[in-house]
Amino acid sequence: MVTGMLVVMTFTSLVIALSIVVICASSAVSVSNEPPFWMVLIVCLATYPLSTALLGRPELAHAGSGFVSEWSVRLAVVSAVTALLSLFIGKGRRGPRTRATD
Repeated sequence: MVTGMLVVMTFTSLVIALSIVVICASSAVSVSNEPPFWMVLIVCLATYPLSTALLGRPELAHAGSGFVSEWSVRLAVVSAVTALLSLFIGKGRRGPRTRATD
């Protein structure tokens, strides 16, 4: 019984830590080309069912049982999709790269 609880707690901590890494990396990527608020709102609404399905998988069943781990996974999914959206939007905006001269 104690060993099973320890494994669940360790797995949940791992899920939370990986989610924090994904959230931070995605935020760093999306800072340069932040999408408009309405796009982020659509991403939030669209990824909620996706994250619910992801948390329903047997691999993440233990993570879905806790409030913090559940919402860290949801925020990681939203952050990752927002970062992908910002990369897609940012492709068209960038001009040619120039090199600074001395």
